[in-house]
Amino acid sequence: MHELDRLVLLANLAEEHCELNHGPKTSHLKLPAVDYLVQPFGYSMSDIEEVSVREVVVPVCIDCAGALQGNDWTLLYCFECNSSQWISRRFARLRYRHNVLWLRGCPECSGEFGGLYFSDVKALVDAPLFLTRLQDIAAA
Repeated sequence: MHELDRLVLLANLAEEHCELNHGPKTSHLKLPAVDYLVQPFGYSMSDIEEVSVREVVVPVCIDCAGALQGNDWTLLYCFECNSSQWISRRFARLRYRHNVLWLRGCPECSGEFGGLYFSDVKALVDAPLFLTRLQDIAAA
């Protein structure tokens, strides 16, 4: 993501609302966004060069940002239809270790599962990538 794109997004943040699922009967809530969750999708040319074909950018509220940084919840996010679902790690049958699992296709939008993408970014040690942190990572 280019610096100008980041600045434009951050300038628009005050007008954004969280786009993540907050549970049943909460679709009427318009929770103000405090950051953007960013996931680049692409491929590696080598150990040094990565190509980002596109980036999914999702506005998140303070509660969702906190949940994404903790160890209690895993977010399933379909980047085909933008639906999301939270999984409580304490009650899950499986042992989830990722904060976000990016889905290509889900039961909401497709009868065919297209793949699973993890939010592992080596420089972030398996933490979700927020727009406000991109500048710190680029400077490092």
